[in-house]
Amino acid sequence: MRNSRSKLKINSNSKKHSINQSPFFKLKTKKKLIELLGLASSELSIAKKDIGNYVVFEQMGNNGKSRTIQHPKDKQNEIHNRIANLLTRIELPAYLHSGRKKHSHITNATQHLGSKKVLTTDIKSFFQSTTKKMVFNFFNRKLLCSPDVSHILSCICTFNGHIPTGSQLSMPLAFWANIDMFERLENLSSSLNVDMTVYVDDLTFSGEQVNRRFLSLIKKIIISSGQVPHPLKTKLFKKNDLKIITGVALKEDKTLITNKQHMLIYQSFESWKGCRDEPVIANYVMPKLLGRLNALSGIDPKLKDKAKSLINYKPTSLL
Repeated sequence: MRNSRSKLKINSNSKKHSINQSPFFKLKTKKKLIELLGLASSELSIAKKDIGNYVVFEQMGNNGKSRTIQHPKDKQNEIHNRIANLLTRIELPAYLHSGRKKHSHITNATQHLGSKKVLTTDIKSFFQSTTKKMVFNFFNRKLLCSPDVSHILSCICTFNGHIPTGSQLSMPLAFWANIDMFERLENLSSSLNVDMTVYVDDLTFSGEQVNRRFLSLIKKIIISSGQVPHPLKTKLFKKNDLKIITGVALKEDKTLITNKQHMLIYQSFESWKGCRDEPVIANYVMPKLLGRLNALSGIDPKLKDKAKSLINYKPTSLL
């Protein structure tokens, strides 16, 4: 159960509309909420609870640290999927590069190509620090749902008082529940002719006015919004610095693969070369290597050729 992936999908091809055209907008009664979510009254009551609705487990992250995952199960997963699909139909601001088609961590980084000064930061424990109250305020103040409906939705959409870390709902809801903060950051940036992009919890700013004073203003907005900028991931880059933005290295007007990514590719290739003539073992190692090469080919197109040579390789035992 812990390693299972949800088969429910979010329809990214659905037509987008303004926030005031959302089915949630001005939703006032429990009856209409039940109809919108396709539930029975008894199911709505159960969905408000934490106990029995989530699988909680530890998962090792890419940084080698363990993190707690709260994954909705069974009916709760279906409800979260339904709400996520409804939220992802709302038009997104241009500065957001996560959770939308034809955008990625790479487009997020390339937005800042050629910039002389760059600031990067991220929100510490973004999902866990996005509280039930923030979720309530989003439904109540932005979507103008009644207090009763907003309360029910805030209960359904959170686990132990915060957005769960392993739900399809987590990313879109975390953005909308923090929309006031993101809009304040964008307004400040625009007033100073600074470009801002957002990728989940990663914030990037570039422009001539990006300096320590600008960083101080950014921190004040984030903290006053109930969040915390990660102290170890907040960096100011100067003109000639190699800039790392959402896993992409920028040098002047070029995108590069980071040293860490080069090392991971090298290690994966060495693992594959050690077993490439043993098909049973190689077929276990190769997909991970191919996945890494294909993912990074958006930064360095030459990696596509490496991936092709890998696919076309014939074990000596078959020659």
